[in-house]
Amino acid sequence: MADQPGNSPYNPVIEDGTLHFIPPTTGKKRIPKACGACRQSKVKCDGERPCTRCQKLEKQCVFFEIPKDPVSERIEGVESEVQYLRKQLDEIRELLQHSRPQPTPKPQPTQSPTHLGDQQHIRREGDGGSSGFHYPHPQDPPQGEFTNIPVTNSAGYANSHRYQRSMPPSIPTLSPNDTSAQPLYASNHIIDRPPKRKRSGFEIREEPIADFIDKGLISLECAVSYFNTFFAGCDRYIPIFDPQYDSFDSVRSRSSILLNAICTIGCMVETRSGGSMSDLLHAELKKWINVIIQNKDLNCLESVQAMLVVACYSTERSLILSFATRMALDLQLHEAFDELIQRLALQNEDMAYALPHQMLEEERNLMWNARTWFGLLVLEHIFRVDGGKPPGIRLKGNARRCRVLLSHPSSTVLDLRLFSQVELNILRANVGDALGGNTSLDGQSITDYVHDMKIELDLWFDDWLRIIESCVAAAEEKPSLLVALRVQKCWAEMMLNCKALRSMGVENVAAMSTTERTILLTAKASARRHLRLIIVDPDFYLAKLKYAMDFVWAKCAFSFLLLLKLSRLIPERDEEHQELLEQGNRLANELSKAGASGTQSGGGNIYLQILKVSIEKYGRALMETQQPSSDGPTATSPFWELFDAQADLQWFVPEQFVSEWDFPGLNLFYFPTAWQDFFGDFSLAM
Repeated sequence: MADQPGNSPYNPVIEDGTLHFIPPTTGKKRIPKACGACRQSKVKCDGERPCTRCQKLEKQCVFFEIPKDPVSERIEGVESEVQYLRKQLDEIRELLQHSRPQPTPKPQPTQSPTHLGDQQHIRREGDGGSSGFHYPHPQDPPQGEFTNIPVTNSAGYANSHRYQRSMPPSIPTLSPNDTSAQPLYASNHIIDRPPKRKRSGFEIREEPIADFIDKGLISLECAVSYFNTFFAGCDRYIPIFDPQYDSFDSVRSRSSILLNAICTIGCMVETRSGGSMSDLLHAELKKWINVIIQNKDLNCLESVQAMLVVACYSTERSLILSFATRMALDLQLHEAFDELIQRLALQNEDMAYALPHQMLEEERNLMWNARTWFGLLVLEHIFRVDGGKPPGIRLKGNARRCRVLLSHPSSTVLDLRLFSQVELNILRANVGDALGGNTSLDGQSITDYVHDMKIELDLWFDDWLRIIESCVAAAEEKPSLLVALRVQKCWAEMMLNCKALRSMGVENVAAMSTTERTILLTAKASARRHLRLIIVDPDFYLAKLKYAMDFVWAKCAFSFLLLLKLSRLIPERDEEHQELLEQGNRLANELSKAGASGTQSGGGNIYLQILKVSIEKYGRALMETQQPSSDGPTATSPFWELFDAQADLQWFVPEQFVSEWDFPGLNLFYFPTAWQDFFGDFSLAM
């Protein structure tokens, strides 16, 4: 039943003689369109701002502002941003069309999906490089033709983080009326927005590193003294610094951790066997090394140099060296050498070198980076070949290319030490790979390989002997450089022959063949030359050992201990035993004068003690042989009773040469084959 007019919810209104029913209001407040003055006078307002009536009456014209809907306001902002981006794209398209000639249209062949994968991609790049998301398009131009566009907001200002946008010039023209038909973000031309970073509940604290002077641990005078002590000899064993640039003030202004590391090692050398101050600085330095390792923002060249210094004089040498290598790779120090080589080639072709004071700072930085990287490479190869460290850095190509840097204007005298060690230790690393535990070479192949490597070592020595002797700038350092060069050659030859014997699997000297015995005698001759070189003029080698790391002390102790053992296993002449004993006592006295290296573990003291114990055992064995006691064993006694002191020396293998260093040769022994046959026949009879 229809509602009656009286009950209708509509309001009846008579207009022009006709009855109308108006729907009820929804409760919304009516927004006045007239100004305040016209509404108060109840007259019609023309809506101008100010209106005409207010202008004539000189009244204040105030309109009621309609509040904007938040949704509508947001849509208007998006529309304005879209219009701005469209305008930018149009301008870019016009610029590209004017700057590039139009190509002649050619028929495009059908491309397979595999071919499409080889085309250029639109890439999104962040701060660190490619993000890994690629959007292939067969008509994309080369990457070099793309334009970088900063992302802007509605106000037209670029955001604080700039992202490179790769925009091809083939973007179609967009007009404001084409939004629905052709959207701005078409599927073929996607503009990636940076992903939102999730807020993490963790953060890495970045505490500023203060040097020992600012912390009040040492005075300025002590720091300068420790610094000068380091550069009086330690830098010869770690030749990665530039004496003209790495002064005390320069290092302190650049890096607190590097200054702390240098002062710690300098204090250790001054106190020799260690002391309370040296232990305090070592403990404090370890704390800040942890901070350097865990904070990526602290990665820099000086941090790598500081960790390299610490690795040379620390018991955790391999671990700290690995952290330093990882940091150097993050800083791309390994690319500095190749870039320098390219620059040198271009300069030799097109131009002559400028004067040193006109040199670009960029090339000097490349030289510092390359020098530090080669220092890491040398130390890594030493720990790998002689310490059993897993393989890390490997140089591809000819190692002799590093000699080119000697002609660089920023090259120093210490580079003669560095680059000669680079070549030598790469050769030794090749020996370790060829004669390692997994070698597939037979006895004859090992012998041939030893002969070939002996030639390589001779060539290396002759080249660097000529380079050092012809270097005018190295006149002051030349005696020490030449002694160190000869000592390194003797050590390399000794290790080559000892590792060859270990690869052959022969330990009993009495059971060796003629070829194997020749290799052993060659190792003994290298050890004898090594001893004579270091004691003939101790001022150029042994006196410098107070600055050396424990590895150098270990080499001295091991080479003499091996020479003692081989002189008992394969004696060559009667007078060599007494002569060797006198040389050993002289060596121990000179090392005692030089003092220990003073590392935290007392490494120098340990190897000096090993040397003294070896000489003592050798003296007792020599005394038993030359002057047997009246009631002691005679020549008619059983074999095993004649070898009290001899057996003590023969089986003397210090723990350090087993656990810390991989020095072969001390496991050799002498057991007559006749006694082996006797025990074999005896066991068969049983």
